[in-house]
Amino acid sequence: MKEKVTKSRRIFKAVIFVGLVFVLSGMSLIVIDRYLFPELVSIEWLSKYKIFKKATENVVVVNKTEQVTVSEEQTIFHYSNKSASSVVEILSRKKRETRISGANIVEEPKIGSGLIAAADGLVVTHRSALAGEASEYEVITGEGGKYKARVVLQDPFSDIALLKMEGAENLSTASFIAPEDIRVGAKVVAIGRSESNAQIVFKSGLISSFANNFSVGGPITSSEKLQGVYFADFEVNKESDENLIGSAVADYNGNIIGILGIRKSSSSVQYFIIPVNYIDGLVNQFIEKGVVQRGSLGVYYLLLAKENSIRLADGREIEKGALVYSPGLQQGLAVLSGSAAEKAGIRIMDIILSVNGEEINPSQNLAYLVSKYKPRDGIDLKVVRDSREIEIKAFLQ
Repeated sequence: MKEKVTKSRRIFKAVIFVGLVFVLSGMSLIVIDRYLFPELVSIEWLSKYKIFKKATENVVVVNKTEQVTVSEEQTIFHYSNKSASSVVEILSRKKRETRISGANIVEEPKIGSGLIAAADGLVVTHRSALAGEASEYEVITGEGGKYKARVVLQDPFSDIALLKMEGAENLSTASFIAPEDIRVGAKVVAIGRSESNAQIVFKSGLISSFANNFSVGGPITSSEKLQGVYFADFEVNKESDENLIGSAVADYNGNIIGILGIRKSSSSVQYFIIPVNYIDGLVNQFIEKGVVQRGSLGVYYLLLAKENSIRLADGREIEKGALVYSPGLQQGLAVLSGSAAEKAGIRIMDIILSVNGEEINPSQNLAYLVSKYKPRDGIDLKVVRDSREIEIKAFLQ
């Protein structure tokens, strides 16, 4: 009886052993087929053997990838924090004197935005953010500091204004982008402050175009007004949006590309971005010299391009330059009386091609080239008149 039990146990163990061998062999084949062979066939000198090719013919290798989604709100929060610390709220309070007591009555303040350009409290803004003459100014920073301020410069060329905060030091300043890195189509945000405890306000959009023929002075381009600004598709159509005038406009890396300006007429309101190169140049000149001087030529003109080129009598076509012009074709409206241009003999319909050898084109217009020189500086103008090229010397005023 014992022999039979012992024999049965041996058979059972043998069956278990054979079963385990089959299971382990099967698992080994799966591992080899799915993992080892694909790795071996990736080795160049082994891949030429048929056994490896055949073994991996029907194998699909799936590489796992991860997708990370960053929301628009998170992105705005990131770069706004970098730029917002240098954005301030500007309060302008005009004073008026009553006839009865002679006391000053302080009116409700005009609210605008600005940008800290120097750590000692120099603030850059647009002139339309300020109430104007006979006003007192206060600046509220992102950290909650409140400072009295005074206007130290109003630049008639760009309509940029500079204010100086009293007693300010070690403030956060803006990081400016290189002008050549500004791209049409880039995502940007206007960052200003509101009247509710100087809270931060955003308007996001795209840079829609660079308007090289847009003059901040009006529809007719003047040699004494900045020409060439960026437009963005911000939704700035509410009355309260005027608080954003002078606000910083930053890209998605937190770098400042300019400040928000406004041009009003009887029929329209246009918001635009004054590029950083004008701001940086003006601020640096003021810090270095304490004053900004620009020479005046005294002409109105049209910037020429392919769309409004001039064909001369000799058949030549002029696609670059500044056509001295007025809508009424009157000399006195195109060339201002007593100006440097009139004294130099410039006439209506003259085409100015260059200033001191620098070509006039969409990227450097006449107003920009003239603005580089100071009053009493002499400039050499290359001019086309009656199909002839002539040289004219003008002394700026």
